[in-house]
Amino acid sequence: MEDRDRELDPAVKVSDRSTAVIDIGSNSVRLVVFDGPQRVPLPKFNEKVLCGLGQDLGTTGLLNEKSMTEALEALRRYASLVNHMGIDRVMVAATAAVREADNGSEFVSEIEQECDLNVQVLSGKQEARYSGLGVLSGIPSAEGLVGDLGGGSLELVQISDGRIEQTATLPLGALRLSHMNLTEKRLRKAISKKFARAEWLGDVQGQNFYVVGGAWRVLARYHITKTGHPLNIIHAYRLSLEDTLALIDEFLGMTVEQMIATDGIPKSRADTMHTAAIIMQELLNIVEPKSIVFSGNGLREGMLFSEIKKSVRKRDPLLEACRDMAAAEGRFAEHGEEIYDWLQDMTRGADEKGKRLILAAATLSDIAWWANSDYRAAQAFRRIFRAPFSGIGHRGRAMVALSVYARYKGDFSGPATDDSLRLLTEQESKDALSIGLALRLSHTLSGGTMGILGRTRLQVTEAEVLLRVPGPLASLIGVHVRSQLDTLAGSLGKPARVEIVKGKLS
Repeated sequence: MEDRDRELDPAVKVSDRSTAVIDIGSNSVRLVVFDGPQRVPLPKFNEKVLCGLGQDLGTTGLLNEKSMTEALEALRRYASLVNHMGIDRVMVAATAAVREADNGSEFVSEIEQECDLNVQVLSGKQEARYSGLGVLSGIPSAEGLVGDLGGGSLELVQISDGRIEQTATLPLGALRLSHMNLTEKRLRKAISKKFARAEWLGDVQGQNFYVVGGAWRVLARYHITKTGHPLNIIHAYRLSLEDTLALIDEFLGMTVEQMIATDGIPKSRADTMHTAAIIMQELLNIVEPKSIVFSGNGLREGMLFSEIKKSVRKRDPLLEACRDMAAAEGRFAEHGEEIYDWLQDMTRGADEKGKRLILAAATLSDIAWWANSDYRAAQAFRRIFRAPFSGIGHRGRAMVALSVYARYKGDFSGPATDDSLRLLTEQESKDALSIGLALRLSHTLSGGTMGILGRTRLQVTEAEVLLRVPGPLASLIGVHVRSQLDTLAGSLGKPARVEIVKGKLS
């Protein structure tokens, strides 16, 4: 009976793979409970309270008294929550405001005494390193500059070849500077002076700029809303330098009241957005990046990433997440690899990035089996297109989601796909359709049974699309298989043919 109670106890279940991270920032305190595979943990609980601990840092050098009271109230709640959730692994980090304030150590002692939490006050270098690792955890191919704008400081990190190179922590927090009430001229002068400390910024000129931090992410949120971008996900959202500078000019032309009344701009951020925009503008003028890429991962994800083994870090975050989703939602989780191998002729012309997306689609190609047959395509599409994936951009999401949609539907008809098709070129849309049709054929031919596809061959030549099947499996070639083979071949502009081979295929 005791074992059964333990199995049903939600406090036991929630802690199976969970880690809690409490972030005591200059502007807010936040609790995030992460769950899932080590390489791609997902936030299953996320709550923040805007306290403004660092609002007086630039004038008094102290944490704000009212803010400390509000923060303690939130932290008591967080400590109680993680205790009731049964989470043993709790990481608590305090950043710039607590680190720099004259009363910061007293506040930490109060937290530890009242909340029974072990608080790690991060050094500037640690804070920058974790921010950089956070970006790398979600965008492993990232090369260039990471900028993490918080309420009390700005962390700058050079990342190259998957490593943290140079770092800088500057007292340029959006909340701190906003409450100093400087004129724009004096503000820009102060910012420029601080940037001069990071002499290595010239080394990242012309590379990508990876954006972290709530205030800066508002720029992406607003741009997504304004342009009607089909995917309301900030992670991996990409803008050109020209578009970003124009966006900043637009923000600087708004009053606080106008920002509050504007869709896509959180009211809680309106007071600091002018300062945040000016900081980014000054930085962009120095480094002139190739592209601006917004990261959904930052310090908290970096803390988790730093704790896992190097061998786990090297795993592909997209494919790890796809395998985890397939195991949880599909019937034949292991079938994805076999399908991908069967599609080798379809992947021959793709680069490594393209092959990776095809493997992701193959892995996820059975996740909507449980839905009503009339809704499987749309259900699979939405699940993939909106999933909290890392290691994939918005166009890549569209490619994978549309491929699996076509696997169920046989084409791209229906309202679910209209907006996403705008993200792709005509050729990319054709490729997604062909991959989807090949996935459809693979499931029909094999019935999801392991071992069948490996005994057959799908060959795409200049002249035709050929399905070769050994004699003992000839009975699997029914009307649906022939019809779907014809449709696949038609999408490639080729005729289709089935060949029954005596004996085993070579």
